[in-house]
Amino acid sequence: MRGVTAQVYEDGRRLAIGESATSVHWIGGEAFFALSDGHVFVAAREGDTRRIAAHDGVILSATLHPDGKRLVTGGDDGAIKALSPGGELSTIGEVRKWVDHLVSSAASGVIVAGAGKDAIVFKGDKESHRFTHPSTLGGIALDAKGRRLAASHYGGVTMRLALASDDRGNALKWAGSHLAITQSPEGEYVITGMQENALHGWRLPEKTDLRMDGYPTKTRSFSWDKRGRWLATSGANAAIVWPFVGKLGPQGKPPLQPGERGEALVTAVAFHPNEELLAIGYSDGAAILVRFTDSMGLELDEAGEGAVSALAWSPDGKHIALADEAGRGAVISV
Repeated sequence: MRGVTAQVYEDGRRLAIGESATSVHWIGGEAFFALSDGHVFVAAREGDTRRIAAHDGVILSATLHPDGKRLVTGGDDGAIKALSPGGELSTIGEVRKWVDHLVSSAASGVIVAGAGKDAIVFKGDKESHRFTHPSTLGGIALDAKGRRLAASHYGGVTMRLALASDDRGNALKWAGSHLAITQSPEGEYVITGMQENALHGWRLPEKTDLRMDGYPTKTRSFSWDKRGRWLATSGANAAIVWPFVGKLGPQGKPPLQPGERGEALVTAVAFHPNEELLAIGYSDGAAILVRFTDSMGLELDEAGEGAVSALAWSPDGKHIALADEAGRGAVISV
């Protein structure tokens, strides 16, 4: 389906994406939406849109290539592919398992794919080595330097140096099933979303345990502010934003709770790349922007028919792209 645009507000336009988006990423002035039908929908801030076939099935994961010029996608067809803005598609790997997770780093030049129990490290678009874990991976995350890899699974997290093929791993243990995972920008904290609607974390290198609970549903979306002082999370009827300052981080401190909208749950969060601005997407399809300095809110999009599933700022912070599970999207200038 070809994207037809219409004005959302004076400073944005709506996109008829036509399929549920699993994530969105920016390359230059274009937003790349990874879709559940195996296509990538590309939309510039102005002008035409296009759809590019990438996988035979759902795109389960996506990340920017370390070169910053391509989108890397992983599908339920077991393929890992790289797509250029011009539509050129190349295969980086075939793993014969669902590629549930992808992360990358421009700093270290690595791409890491999570498939089954394996974290597969690629360097120069070629597989370098694999790390096998005790159970299926719930998520993977790299630190800001792209050197330290965190992999969540049943019973905790395993930390490794991504480029060291012989690294046997450093275990962070906590009973239960650990799903989505994030590392703070400096790698001082590792936080996971757990099966029982709570977060667990560790402060490194002491491995001090952190517990953050009270969520009505699972946390699947994380976003750190630029300085690593705040962690915004989904899973409640407001964005739950934890403070990470001092030796104890969020322990004993109440979180901020911006953006409460009745019964609608927060499904996606994204901090502005430079400012204390937080974009929040909801289960009813609405999206808002909250400014921390005065708690001022701005409506980005009204409620629709599906939960917001993709939310990302452009690198310069002047535009935001969003999409929902009903096939509706938008690119908005802020």
